[in-house]
Amino acid sequence: MPAGDAQRAWFPEMLEDLKSYWSTDWSWKGFSVFCEAMTEKRQKIKEARGIKSARMYCKVCGSQMVLPPISIRSALFTLRKIGVIDDNEFKKHEKEWAKYRKANSLDSYGNIKS
Repeated sequence: MPAGDAQRAWFPEMLEDLKSYWSTDWSWKGFSVFCEAMTEKRQKIKEARGIKSARMYCKVCGSQMVLPPISIRSALFTLRKIGVIDDNEFKKHEKEWAKYRKANSLDSYGNIKS
């Protein structure tokens, strides 16, 4: 297993999916569903390759921590990192997401807050 795979949020095949998805006519709701699908795909890739999660423990309660689901903001950062969007587009989309999220009472993943 290559170093860092246990903590990897985006595998190369997921990056290709992200590039393809971004080039289509997307919406925030659709992007939320896409991020959920990428979280599931990441888990399947890890299982198929026998990659076990890094063992990280909470200093306060001692419980084992797990890699969180892929958030919309994480996907935006990744789009910028791989050069699909530039800094100005990133800032514009990040502001639009924050406004949309607040207006619709959504969490980081695009789900309605309970």
